[in-house]
Amino acid sequence: MKISRIVGAITFSLFSVSAAADPDPHALVKESLGKLVSAAAISVDIAVAEEAVLSQGLKIRTLREGSAMLNRGGGFRFARKGALVDQVVSYDGKNVYGIGHNAKVFVSAPVSGSNDEVMDVLTEEAGAYLPGRDLFYADAPEELLAEVLESHYLGVAPVNGAGCHYVVVRGPEVDWHLWVNEKDMLPCKYLITSKWMAGAPEFEMTFSNWNLNPKMDASTFVLSPPAGYAVGKFVDMQPKY
Repeated sequence: MKISRIVGAITFSLFSVSAAADPDPHALVKESLGKLVSAAAISVDIAVAEEAVLSQGLKIRTLREGSAMLNRGGGFRFARKGALVDQVVSYDGKNVYGIGHNAKVFVSAPVSGSNDEVMDVLTEEAGAYLPGRDLFYADAPEELLAEVLESHYLGVAPVNGAGCHYVVVRGPEVDWHLWVNEKDMLPCKYLITSKWMAGAPEFEMTFSNWNLNPKMDASTFVLSPPAGYAVGKFVDMQPKY
């Protein structure tokens, strides 16, 4: 065999191995979020970076610390704290609660249903805000991949010092990105771009301290009204830009 043919054969072989080595982006999403779905309980810390476009066209980016706890048997708690907001939203299986520290508002109302049903009611009807809830639904992998126009695997990228598989997905209304820790396959970062909104604002969450077996009891998700707080609604807890 001629040298040129040998070189060509080696080059083709290396290219084929490289191409075959790229993971399937859908499989990565399903494996990563599948670990959350199969966990009986979850807790995680979340750093939130949220953009908003003001009426005059100015785009602002707010940074917040947050956390999420969820019991698949029934119950969840979301918290976020920043310059414009400091609040907690919780569900104990029988009641929903909210504490807005900046507005000094306490919310409590009886409700029943699965975690997924209550998260929908809180966000769609009550005006509550649950950062990262997309990843905590019982059907999260299927729901996120339901209306995919295209998806890509873009290699391994560092997130807070950890190597993470980088997946980008294009949808009809939003594009979203997921970084998956290559060691434990848990989400490192999740970013959403609302591409058809003015200014294409982004919502980004970076995760740390995942625990798929946290200790919880009946009181974990029960909130009590702080002294001097007025009774209000979830919309009263939202920040005023």
